[in-house]
Amino acid sequence: MSATHKETISRVLESQRSFFASGETRPLAGRTAGLRRLEEALQDRRQDLLEALAADLGKPEVEAFLSEFHFLLEEIRLVRGSLGKWLKPRRVGNPFYFLPCRSRVVREPHGTALVMAPWNYPVQLSLSPVISALAAGNTVVLKPSELAPASGQFLVDLVNDCFPPGHVTVVTGGPDVSADLLEQTFDFIFFTGSTKVGRIVARKAAERLTPCVLELGGKCPCVVDRSADIPIAARRVLAGKLFNAGQTCFAPDFVAAHVDIREALVAELSDLLDRLPWEAEMAKIINERHYQRLLALAGDGAVKKGGDDPATRHLAPRILPEANWDDPAMREELFGPILPVVSFSDPEQLVTRLQALPSPLALYCFSRDEEFIRTVLEQVPSGSACINDTMKQGTNLALPFGGVGGSGHGRSRGRAGVEAFSYERAVARRFFTRDPFELLPPRAKRAEFLKRWLR
Repeated sequence: MSATHKETISRVLESQRSFFASGETRPLAGRTAGLRRLEEALQDRRQDLLEALAADLGKPEVEAFLSEFHFLLEEIRLVRGSLGKWLKPRRVGNPFYFLPCRSRVVREPHGTALVMAPWNYPVQLSLSPVISALAAGNTVVLKPSELAPASGQFLVDLVNDCFPPGHVTVVTGGPDVSADLLEQTFDFIFFTGSTKVGRIVARKAAERLTPCVLELGGKCPCVVDRSADIPIAARRVLAGKLFNAGQTCFAPDFVAAHVDIREALVAELSDLLDRLPWEAEMAKIINERHYQRLLALAGDGAVKKGGDDPATRHLAPRILPEANWDDPAMREELFGPILPVVSFSDPEQLVTRLQALPSPLALYCFSRDEEFIRTVLEQVPSGSACINDTMKQGTNLALPFGGVGGSGHGRSRGRAGVEAFSYERAVARRFFTRDPFELLPPRAKRAEFLKRWLR
């Protein structure tokens, strides 16, 4: 990065720290007014948003509308309507030897926050943490992904219309810009992206003792037991897997099917691929590198619908019906429209295999057997879980969203997001009254008195 760019980032941070120090981010009315401006600007620019997403990812309109427009409006409305309740100080009790005393817990903003967003949902995963950060009373530097340039420009224009640069600034550029941002001292960092980059962010945050939230990924398993409704399971698995062409961090990555129903499940999945017009309803793969990586992982023997189009990077959806646990497609997160189907016969063996994988963002289980469901939930860690469907736990704003272990740490969305971008401050208030428990020398005379009262 050039010195000029580094100087620009330094000036942005100075402006943001000054804005935060001014106290303008703190009043509740100001926070909700900012969220309202953002909501109105999104509504006014809906078509611009959909066109940007089509340019970057070829997103079908229904996917873009639901996941990157309506979802954000719902989050803004939830946060704006509930923020006063969420921020209300909480009274707590006191030991009797503190009395008279009043103690409470208040939520305080961290200060200046850095939000680093990915390319797969370039608007939603940029603005959702920004909503939380603003609601919590912070200033924000947003770094969108350079792999989605049309969406990045949309965010620049949107933010510039809604907020002064000291409050929210969008910084665009490639990996060199991200690296320079991480050399700065922020009060909080929110990162969404790959585990590889997440480790770099975590190291940089640790160097400065900066609190952070990491939303990463992992191979999210989808277990289908022999007691499941196979036709319904197949529909729900494919609906979740192929949304955004499989480029969703908490999409089912692979299916582990009981040997008794594996053949029937593969037949249902194959039939759905054949009957439904997927080729007209699929986003494209983000770039050539990922496109070629997915082609190599798919290998031979796949059941697919339609052909691949290298020119537009549209990859035909595929099922790998004869996948094995040690296949290349089972060694890394796929992040594409490829669904390996492996098998299991013994629940204990299944749990052992799943425990050997890094803990994922999501765990899916299709079953009518309550004991089986309980075993999977209790013994296989994950950031979230959904029974007899996919993706629902990650799109419910009443639920916290985040990972565990290799899939990240911290929680976001709705109330959890506001809490992530703030901290609990303990405040105790005493009064100018005589204190029988005061500990000033000489304290020997107080020993017996304290022993009688403090047991």
